[in-house]
Amino acid sequence: MSVQTLYWVVALSFATFFSFKVFRYGTRPTNFPPGPPTIPVLGNLLQLPSKDLHLFFDKMSKQYGPIVSLKLGGTNLILLNDATVVRDLIEKRSNIYSARPDTYIREFVGNRNIAFRNNDDTWRRQRKMYHLRLNTKVANQYIPYQVFDSKQLMNDLLHDPGRYVDHLQRYTTSVASTVLYGMRTSTAENGYVKDLMDWMEKTSDAQNFQLVDFYDFLRPLYRIMPARFSSLKTKLLEINTIENRLFFSLLGIAKENIAKGKVYPSFIRDMLLAEDKDRMSDIEIANNAAHGFGAATDTQWNTALGFVKAMILYPKVQQEAQLEIDKVVGSNRMPEWEDRENLPYVRGIIEESFRWMPTTLTAAVPHCVTRDDVYNGYIIPKGAIIMMNVWTLNNDDETHENPRDFDPSRHSAEFTAIESNSINPEATKRSNFTFGAGRRVCPGFHVAQRGLFIAISRMLWGFQFSRRKDASGDLIPIDRDAITSGLIVQPAPFLCDIRPRDEKRASIIAEAWADAQSDLDEKGNFTEEFFEKVFPGK
Repeated sequence: MSVQTLYWVVALSFATFFSFKVFRYGTRPTNFPPGPPTIPVLGNLLQLPSKDLHLFFDKMSKQYGPIVSLKLGGTNLILLNDATVVRDLIEKRSNIYSARPDTYIREFVGNRNIAFRNNDDTWRRQRKMYHLRLNTKVANQYIPYQVFDSKQLMNDLLHDPGRYVDHLQRYTTSVASTVLYGMRTSTAENGYVKDLMDWMEKTSDAQNFQLVDFYDFLRPLYRIMPARFSSLKTKLLEINTIENRLFFSLLGIAKENIAKGKVYPSFIRDMLLAEDKDRMSDIEIANNAAHGFGAATDTQWNTALGFVKAMILYPKVQQEAQLEIDKVVGSNRMPEWEDRENLPYVRGIIEESFRWMPTTLTAAVPHCVTRDDVYNGYIIPKGAIIMMNVWTLNNDDETHENPRDFDPSRHSAEFTAIESNSINPEATKRSNFTFGAGRRVCPGFHVAQRGLFIAISRMLWGFQFSRRKDASGDLIPIDRDAITSGLIVQPAPFLCDIRPRDEKRASIIAEAWADAQSDLDEKGNFTEEFFEKVFPGK
């Protein structure tokens, strides 16, 4: 054989091998869970819609069953569409299904965000702090914060109902900032709050899957690529700048308050004063507190907006809830957390709000499997992204009759009396998966539950929510199921009218907020006297 012939044989063999590898790239492996047909290199990427991803996932579940696979370039995505599958994998095999996908964003922010970090020792210590400081018992100590800020929420809705979206955001933001830092948000224009909201918006956008996450071989190129050529790198640099400046500024304020002997009960204060062997470093504490802000704000705000939308679309539900509140609470005072046990229909409204308008379509950040696994004969390869299909799970027509109807009566009084139903470790006994499952279930659920009950029960007590009419007197159409884009969502914008139920309630709302002013300083934060009154002995 001549040298030239040998050259062509080698070249042809290499070209054949390379073509075979390219052709196979992006195709579904043998014994992979069922899913739509793929094309080489791209897999199923071209089938992903630019909006309404939840409806596409729902269609996939109806077509292919309780566990579905998608090939996103070189990345494997497994959709879990049934509570039994969630139980079997996320809960029963949590030792290998609790990691996070190796997304590019982790390289740029020091991998300190508990939401993106694998479940290593640092994550364990981060998570432990959330469990210790936000469990059912400790969550009760933050109720005074939620009650207080609900008074401003009610007053804001009374005097400027057209900005209800902003008022609900301010309420959830203020509760979050007070629980985490001991500082209120009297207005969303507060300096550090604006920075936190800017950081949260940028992070929420950047955490959506990027091209480099689908094609891992591009990562070295992304690392050396100048930021000016990549909008993703530009955004990640902005996030890093905000974190380095803002997080440590807030940590410094917390340390200063402790040095001055100020009380300010908060998550960051508890972490700084911890003395056990698992105490985190200052860098970890600064990040752990701030990263809790995004989780604490988004879910409650978006759920509250879903509640408002449900009330104007289902006026009979609103009427039934108000009848119950009037019977139990009366018209002389606003509801309190202690009224919860006597308001089963209102409890049902909150449970139904979690189910009907899920704010996290994938239970926040998806999971990842750490080794090859086999389930019902299907191969689930190491590194596959494991995504709970929350919209489909919450709207399962086998467990929920007419699931897109907002119906609080589907949740019995006995069921809602148990506060932690939404994070029940037995997935098949849940009504929703909005807060995730397994070892990654939302640790702030108990605080969120209290904040939403207080806000929702009080809004039902004080206001009538109704659909807006046009100039001809006709109801303005509302798309019941329309949501914003992304993986963390809220109802698409809609118009509504909010009016006090009567003058007596309007007066009680206004007087309650006027009386509360004495507990605030000139910056709108709580006074030392307030903390000493509410937290004696702290």
